[in-house]
Amino acid sequence: MIDDINTPDGMFARRSRLAGYLTITYLALVVYTSLHPFSEWRAPAQEVREFLMAPWPAYFTWADLTINVLAYVPVGVSVTLVLMSFLRGAAAATLAVVLAILMSLTIEVLQVFLPGRIPSNADLLCNALGAFVGATLAYAVGGRGILSGRLYRLRQRHFHPGRAVDLCFLLLALWLVTQFNADIRLFGNGDVRQLLPSLPAVGYSPRTYVLLDAAITGLSFCGVALMVTTISRSRPGAALSVIVLMLFALALKTLAANMLFTSGELALWVAPGALWGLLAGTLAWLLLLGAPVSSQIACATTFIALALALVNAAPHNPYLDATLQVSRVGHYKSLIDLTNVVSGVWSFVTIAFLTYVGYRLR
Repeated sequence: MIDDINTPDGMFARRSRLAGYLTITYLALVVYTSLHPFSEWRAPAQEVREFLMAPWPAYFTWADLTINVLAYVPVGVSVTLVLMSFLRGAAAATLAVVLAILMSLTIEVLQVFLPGRIPSNADLLCNALGAFVGATLAYAVGGRGILSGRLYRLRQRHFHPGRAVDLCFLLLALWLVTQFNADIRLFGNGDVRQLLPSLPAVGYSPRTYVLLDAAITGLSFCGVALMVTTISRSRPGAALSVIVLMLFALALKTLAANMLFTSGELALWVAPGALWGLLAGTLAWLLLLGAPVSSQIACATTFIALALALVNAAPHNPYLDATLQVSRVGHYKSLIDLTNVVSGVWSFVTIAFLTYVGYRLR
């Protein structure tokens, strides 16, 4: 960390490891989403630069354009915040926009070599606009408002310092990303059954299905809540942070259902099993709120591991499978693929991280 230097344009704002972690992770997610599935590369039939001079696409949707703008707003914000540790605010914002445009241009050129992708100058323009909006926001409030201001003081007041805490914040942010997918059980990450050998079908009664749903939601909720608790300085701060995080997660789940399903299933996650799981998870978390940090980390690791096992043992959601028949999967396929990948690896990475932190505390 470095000290603040107060200048009119936010010169040399406080350096943040968390901002760097979030920036690298988000850029990697953007690249993955833009180039997935990274297969069937071939030499293009047309000139690589042809799409740059092409007329405005004859067929487009405002939803696609909006997504391309919004996807690069965080790029502009995060890259500007990182650069503001070394450059004046205006220079950092300008360089961030230039780097974002170069990144978008590189991705569009690479898409020329992917038969499943269509490079577009409209996408490039929208990405540039999103990066400009994000960089402008970071320039306006980033130096004093985030890195060295109110948000930084809030983080220092309510959470412990350290690299491990920053990495925990990163895992919690990725956990929120996994909630932006209505095709995943509530808080149920780590589904890797497509990578496992086929197992004999097992019959589940409706009661067993509800219990599995409740167990997955409750164990996952308690595990994540304990992660928040271990990095919080006080119990009231932990309680408030958990409430805000979970409300945000449920809002993302609701928004994802509205975007994915043509029938507008806003409350798709509201099922008996999920509700019972939330209640049980909350009670378990409250019982462990006063436990030593080492015990909380051990319980969080165990709960997330148990939830991972149940996710891969539970049957598919029959209601969700039926609803997906009237979904807009194609329109949001890249976003769904991204959240599925993050969801698939999140539990494994988090278990490894918590195991390492628990070992260091011994």
